[in-house]
Amino acid sequence: MSRAALYALAGIAADLDLLVGWHRGPSHSLGAALLAGGLAWMLTPSGRPQACRLRLAFAVAAAYASHVVLDWLGSDATPPIGIPALWPFSRAYYESSLHLFLAVSRRYWLAEFWIYNLRALARELLILGPIVAGVYVLTARGAPPPRAFDRA
Repeated sequence: MSRAALYALAGIAADLDLLVGWHRGPSHSLGAALLAGGLAWMLTPSGRPQACRLRLAFAVAAAYASHVVLDWLGSDATPPIGIPALWPFSRAYYESSLHLFLAVSRRYWLAEFWIYNLRALARELLILGPIVAGVYVLTARGAPPPRAFDRA
């Protein structure tokens, strides 16, 4: 599996809680991001240099934590409002007052379901699309890798 695919999977892993009906629970926390990094470290072959294993674990934790931060910046319409960002240290739910991203409707039976969610998707793409494009351009094949990840 490529690193990009691994980081993308880590970035969306918090939403696996949708499969068990407990969305925006402890999986949407920095504690869960640390657990994801720890799991990546444990699953990296022990024959790899320790620095490489730690870099990979940090990158997985950061990718996972990016989901937590982006959900924190979103609007939430279903109680409890926000995310338990500091779990397991706190059970409090946090929500940014910025509301960069719109709440996503899960009420598929309503007539406005598709319109509302397509509007939310369009806003996310307008905000995140240029960031993703910039990262792609900066890391395109042929560009020198950042010094911190040489020999990783």
